[in-house]
Amino acid sequence: MKRLLLVLLALAMSAFAQDPAAAPRELRVGPGEAFAKPSDAARAARDGDTVRIAAGTWRGDVCVWRANDLTILGAGADATILDAEGRAAAGKGLWVVQGTNVAIRGVTLRGAACPDRNGAGIRHEADGALTVTDCRFEGSENGVLSGVATNAVLTFERCVFRGNGAGDGQSHNLYIGRAKRLVLRDCASDHAREGHALKSRALETVVERCVFDDGDDGRSSYLVDCPNGGRVRIAGCRFVQSPVAPNGTMVSVGEEGGLYPGSVLDQRDNRFENRRANGTEIRSLVPLATP
Repeated sequence: MKRLLLVLLALAMSAFAQDPAAAPRELRVGPGEAFAKPSDAARAARDGDTVRIAAGTWRGDVCVWRANDLTILGAGADATILDAEGRAAAGKGLWVVQGTNVAIRGVTLRGAACPDRNGAGIRHEADGALTVTDCRFEGSENGVLSGVATNAVLTFERCVFRGNGAGDGQSHNLYIGRAKRLVLRDCASDHAREGHALKSRALETVVERCVFDDGDDGRSSYLVDCPNGGRVRIAGCRFVQSPVAPNGTMVSVGEEGGLYPGSVLDQRDNRFENRRANGTEIRSLVPLATP
């Protein structure tokens, strides 16, 4: 019995000793900090860590985030700026997110490009949650691009997507692949370069209190495009289509077919302003929700 107690005590002490090393850490990036660049912190990050990036502009520093349950905090979108300067990690994006349950707040991501013209500010490749708050995406070939991750839930709040796209009509401010759910809330998306301000193939797309205002010179195609339908809710949004828009439709749902079972469009309390000579507010090939 005494020997058993000693063994159990030794195991408990060993577990206690290991806990501090396994505990979540805060990794600081900036002048005089442990990590000089965000990419250095990305290589070191473990599951559950928080990465805090100081104010400043990081040029040409691109990376892959592989840790799960990761939090990445900037000093604000006007202060912490990641400028890819035409580069892309793994040929995909400025930040390639491969970990599950990642939260990002308070950074600007811009200038990502790659040979296939799909360089993204964030390229998302994981199931689980991605939550992005108070961030800005500009001047990349895609602001955000997600692939096929059918259990992914992506949430963007108080973010700005502006001037993204390669100019080929195939790249967009925000392009979400076949995810489980997309939520866009209190965001602005405009002036996509020939592509869409928002394109979503998610099973469920929720767009609330957002502004899609291309002014008098924007050349976004659709302002919102859900080509495969799904459960789509658009509420409390403002849409302004410019007189030079290449596409006359502001909101399009279901035009590519391959619709999800139970597809429905619930749109309410939205404002539309068409500055084109002619155009359509909403073109939907799925049923409209009853009030």
